[in-house]
Amino acid sequence: MASASKLVQSSPTTRSWLQSLRARLPLLEYSEAKYYAAFKTAAPRRAVAYLNPAQRSVRVFLALDPSGAPDLQQTPSTSSWAALFPSVFRIAGQQDLTRVGQLILMSREALGPSTRKRPEYFAAEELPPEIKYLEGAASHVLVNAYERNRRAREACLRHYGRSCAACGFNFKANYGETTAGYIHVHHVIPIAQVGTEYQLDPIRDLLPVCPNCHAVIHRREPPFSIEEIKHMLRSRGARSSS
Repeated sequence: MASASKLVQSSPTTRSWLQSLRARLPLLEYSEAKYYAAFKTAAPRRAVAYLNPAQRSVRVFLALDPSGAPDLQQTPSTSSWAALFPSVFRIAGQQDLTRVGQLILMSREALGPSTRKRPEYFAAEELPPEIKYLEGAASHVLVNAYERNRRAREACLRHYGRSCAACGFNFKANYGETTAGYIHVHHVIPIAQVGTEYQLDPIRDLLPVCPNCHAVIHRREPPFSIEEIKHMLRSRGARSSS
């Protein structure tokens, strides 16, 4: 049974319908939030259906042609989800569950395979030691005031590109299309040293670096500068060629 903080507009009857659907769709991941439940594919997770329960019915949001299930009551949505989930049907009773289960599977097929690239989670070198984080199944959730600004990271990479600012290494050029775009982002001024009112400049304060150079940068405190890393590389190259 849902907890008090989830599915707050539902009733024992509509919650039982959701549990029945969950049992009919064992290959899909089921989750509940405050106002809705969702069916998702396995990793990489993609939502194939959202279900909004009320006291006497459940609205089902699907990625299907709205005319595809005339046997169910349609309830057109004006929400921003409409572009991805244009079909909204209503479960009015137990008799609708078999058909809705079929439609959820059809919605999964309509969405097709995921084209989303693997998310770029922050590497350990991108996190100052003062940052506290919670271990999760797939990522770290930052919880202090210096949480990374993903938009600033993207602005940095748009400006500088995806090659290492220290050694020039580019993942796509060396490993191929599978790794295209992968790179770390380094804070020139350690983020733990700036105040909460500091306005981050993604061009001045951030630089793309490869994992190897990033690890070396953080081999000491304060970190090595990009110029110091370049000097190390030049010195090694000069010795190798002599």
